[in-house]
Formats: sequence, C-alpha cells, structure tokens
Amino acid sequence: MNKDKLLAKIKNIKKSIEKRLLQTGLLFMSTSSPLNSGTKLPTQSPETMPETTTEISTDNISIIPEIINIAAPNHSSPIYEFANKVYDKNNREVKDFADVTKYSLWDCSYKREVGNEKNPVGVARTFYGSLQFNRFNAENMAIYGMLHPQYRRLAAKFFKNSSQLERALDNFKESMKNNDKKHGDANLSYHVGSAARQKVTAHIDAQNFKKTFEKMGKENTLAFLALQRAYASDVYCSFDAQRLMQIISTLEASNIKPEQVNPAIWGMFLAKHIKGGFGGISNLLKGKKLNQINSLAFINAMAAKYPDVFKKGSGIEAYKFAKEHYKEKHSLTTMKELSIILQRPEIFD
Repeated sequence: MNKDKLLAKIKNIKKSIEKRLLQTGLLFMSTSSPLNSGTKLPTQSPETMPETTTEISTDNISIIPEIINIAAPNHSSPIYEFANKVYDKNNREVKDFADVTKYSLWDCSYKREVGNEKNPVGVARTFYGSLQFNRFNAENMAIYGMLHPQYRRLAAKFFKNSSQLERALDNFKESMKNNDKKHGDANLSYHVGSAARQKVTAHIDAQNFKKTFEKMGKENTLAFLALQRAYASDVYCSFDAQRLMQIISTLEASNIKPEQVNPAIWGMFLAKHIKGGFGGISNLLKGKKLNQINSLAFINAMAAKYPDVFKKGSGIEAYKFAKEHYKEKHSLTTMKELSIILQRPEIFD
C-alpha cells in the first residue's frame, strides 16, 4: 500500500470513530443514569474478543470506563468507581495487559474529593466534577469540548444559542495557532487574560452553568467523565508545563522512562498539581532508582512533603488510595492519558 492510500485509510478510520462517538455520545451509558439509586448500575456486556490475538491500531479502539458501585449492601449511599474498558470498532472488548490497574491516572485525585458523592461527575459547588475544577477550568472544559467533535454535543449545552459563537470559536482556534507559533504553547489561549477566551466565554449560559453541569453528570455520566479527563490531560496539565518537564528530565537523568513510573504514583503527582502545581516533585525524585519511586516509602515521602494534599481532610483518601494501588502497572487507559499529558503519542502507540 503506497503512502497516500495508507494516510487516506487512517484518516477514514479516525472519521469513523469520531462520527460514532459523536452520534452516540458514548452510548454505553443510558440517557437517564440511576446514579442516585444506590443500586449496582447495569453494565455493558459486549461480545468478548476471541482468544486468538490480532493487531489493532490505536486509532481503532475506544476507551470507555464501566461504572461500578463498590459500596457494601448496607451502606447508606453508593460509592462509584470507573473501571477501565477498551472496545474495538465492532464493540468487542479488547483484552488489556495482565495485572494492570483498573483505574485512571486521575482517580487518586478523584478519591480525594468526590468518591462518595451521589453525582461525582456532575458535582458543582465551589469545585466542579470528578477532577474538582474551579469555575475557570470548568468553563475551559466547555470550550475544549466545543473544539473536539466527540464532545461537542455535550459541550454545546453550556452555551447560549448565538450566531456569533462560531465566529468566537474560530477566533479561539486562530489564537491557539498563533500562540503555538510564537510561544510553542497553543494552550496559552485558555489562560487568564486571553482575549480569545473572553470572546468565547461571553456566550456561556452563566445563569444555568451549575445546573447544566449537574444534569450532565447524571444523564451523560461516562461521556462527561471522558470530557473532564481529556481536558485535564490535554490542557490543564500544560498550565504548569515547566515543572512537569522538570519531573520528566529528572526521571530521564536516572535512565527512567515516565511510563515506567506506576500509575498510582503519577496519580499523586496529579493530585499535587490540582492542589498547587507540580512544584517540588522533581526534588523528591532526584537520585532515586525506579524501584525506590514505585514504592511505599516514596508514597509516604510525598504525603509527608505535602500534608495539605494527602494528610488532611479528604486528602487522606488519596493517600490511602495510593498506598493500596502503588504496585499496579499501566493499562491502555493510563498509557493513553500519560501520552496526552506529556504530549508523547508514542507512549500509547
């Protein structure tokens, strides 16, 4: 197959996946989720993959979590987790690697705040959603969704009908191109003071923003969770890119690849980032070998260094989560997330 035909085939595959996700809104969740029922949620039962192995392109799979209520039968309210599930284009489950984590990189932070919420994906108080966005980042998430076809149907619900919205979005995309060209960071358009951002947020339905957020969490749980994680990985982590790169350079100075650091450890890095950036983490990593980083001793060191993140209030749950899961290895889900956070697609490929 020549190069042009190969590129055309890849492009068609991408379009097919985007169209399917856009049309279904990730149909693996019903449009009226019983998130407040306290009962175990129904799960998708796709046709399982045959035992024979086959090569699957990373462009040809969908990562869609499964909702599980882990609360004991006598518990007063449900406790929801989102287990990793991967499907091919025919809705058949793709077997992951053996003994990998069933969690997202973001679940350490999720446990810290919203693990016991009845509507964890749509919680809207002083923080928003499973990742505890402030209002600024919740609005950014809505903008991000409008720029990505698989999330646009959901994101559009945050905006007022306006003939000027598309023009503002086009202006935002142009701003991203300019920032990438001038500063090497397209995501500067999402920052405080961005004129392009202000032109888009002027069209947000501010009066109903919280109500819409809560409704989305209840009725489009999995699709909305995917949007939150995608924005956090692709944009939010870039807000402290310099210190994130310090973490990577420190690891690589010790001949450690970032994907060799276990997902629960990365989860602690992300929980720290939400609480105040990645600052200081690279100093804890200096001179350490991989087995020292993927260890209980390192988790304890992180908790001792940042007690306001891991040893106070709900942060105790994040600390507990890391201690329970630090030995688990990367799944397809966490490798995809890490590849986006670090802008290294080869990790997932």
